[in-house]
Amino acid sequence: MVFSFFKKIAQKMPERPAAKPRGDSLPHPAKAASEAAPEAVPEVAPVSDANWDLDFSRDNTQPNGGYGIEIYEETDPFAEIAEHAAILYANGQDDAARVTLESSIRNNAEPGAIKLWAMLFDLLRLKGERAAFEALSLEFARVYERSPPSWDMESVSSKKAGHAVGGQVALQGVVAGDDPVFDDLLQALSSGSSRTLDLGRLAGLDAEASAKLAKLLNQARRRGLAWSVHGAEGLASRLSNRTIMGQAQGEPLWLLLLELYQYMGREAQFEEKAVDYAVTFEVSPPSWEGLKTPPLPAEEPVPEEAEAESVAAVLEGEILQGNLKEVARHLHEGEDCRLDFTRVTRLDFVSAAALVNLLKTAGASAVVIHHPNRLVAELMRVMGIDQVARVELSRH
Repeated sequence: MVFSFFKKIAQKMPERPAAKPRGDSLPHPAKAASEAAPEAVPEVAPVSDANWDLDFSRDNTQPNGGYGIEIYEETDPFAEIAEHAAILYANGQDDAARVTLESSIRNNAEPGAIKLWAMLFDLLRLKGERAAFEALSLEFARVYERSPPSWDMESVSSKKAGHAVGGQVALQGVVAGDDPVFDDLLQALSSGSSRTLDLGRLAGLDAEASAKLAKLLNQARRRGLAWSVHGAEGLASRLSNRTIMGQAQGEPLWLLLLELYQYMGREAQFEEKAVDYAVTFEVSPPSWEGLKTPPLPAEEPVPEEAEAESVAAVLEGEILQGNLKEVARHLHEGEDCRLDFTRVTRLDFVSAAALVNLLKTAGASAVVIHHPNRLVAELMRVMGIDQVARVELSRH
């Protein structure tokens, strides 16, 4: 898209008449007759150093065969849309961001629009809407005649969302309802086996996964099985922020949060959220029961294949209200730092601005931000984070 900046046709200006001399300062007559008034020179506004295309073609339609000068500014027609969607998402307006992206990509096969498709794919992953994701994949393949991204890819989690080793079950990244880890938990529930759930690296769950996990935890607790939950503080905090009294949506998230409070022994928080749940969904509030058996002692974390990546600062969940303590403690003056954003679901506007200042003042020699989702990455570009750190995107 080009915008005409200005067009000016050079024309010969009329001669300016000689000024009349004052009475007592008449020049010599011969000199006055021989001097002609200088030709007026038009003033031209200065042009900035922006990237312009100049057209110096001769315009024969103008008097005296003038030369036309047209200046065009080259812009990305999709940049403003991507920026708007990223800011909406950062502010928690997920539905508005989705509408913005969907309306912009409809039947749009422009190469530059692929960024918008990628942002929408990531948004659907983050929301756990697999059916909509698959429908979008079919549309993408039809429009671009190329393979669409898959649901299970590194931008969601660099490894499987859940896996079990012995009596330990680790959930990480964004877990979908069809994850095979639920088969192991269901089998353990049926056989009365003990389980230790590690939720420390869990970024989120879709609605189906939330409902399954809440039901499994509830049944194990009621039956008095030796199940234990570790690293649930971050997940509970995110669920608490998403479950708001009066907003009757995402009921599985409410139920999961209440179960986590039971396992964590947070009775006061449970009672408060139980009342909010009852008011919101117009049901009787659940009662506090706690665990019938003492929780299992904490065990060593499950070994992972990509242990080499542990040198990076692995961040997860939503980074809100400028809370960058976890980031700051990994930044050391004169040292390189790798911030793994694979499991970060959202970065709000305040935190993005704070991150720019932190990276500028921390004194780290080089900072790499690894695999943020496309919505977060676009906000980083808008805020200039990509000017103070290298942002590595996952391959779509």
